[in-house]
Amino acid sequence: MKVLSIDYGSKRVGLAVGDSSLKIAVPKGTLKNNSRLLEELKRIVMESKVEKIVVGLPLTPSGKEGQRAREVRAFVERLSRELPHIDIVLWDERYTTQEAHRRLRGKKFEKEHIDALSAQIILEEFLESL
Repeated sequence: MKVLSIDYGSKRVGLAVGDSSLKIAVPKGTLKNNSRLLEELKRIVMESKVEKIVVGLPLTPSGKEGQRAREVRAFVERLSRELPHIDIVLWDERYTTQEAHRRLRGKKFEKEHIDALSAQIILEEFLESL
């Protein structure tokens, strides 16, 4: 099954795609979080034949939901209205950004790389749980 992972941010949205049977995930870049975001995500879902979407849920270190988590839940609600036939799963994304920074240590990178790599890490964790 094809899976799309989303690392939702207020400015950029990191993306990764993977396959549940192969248990691989690769970064797919970023999209700007603007009025075209949902349209772009729908296009990617259709073109890539995505069957499931995993969205990172930013919990606090203690596991509670704060303002950012509420924003992600609101985004998922809008996304599920646009893609009612796609299963959307929320996934604890604590420490994925730190892990992305660790993986890129010593390498030159743009902020977009961190967002896409964070989406990849979210997807790797999800696929490993299957």
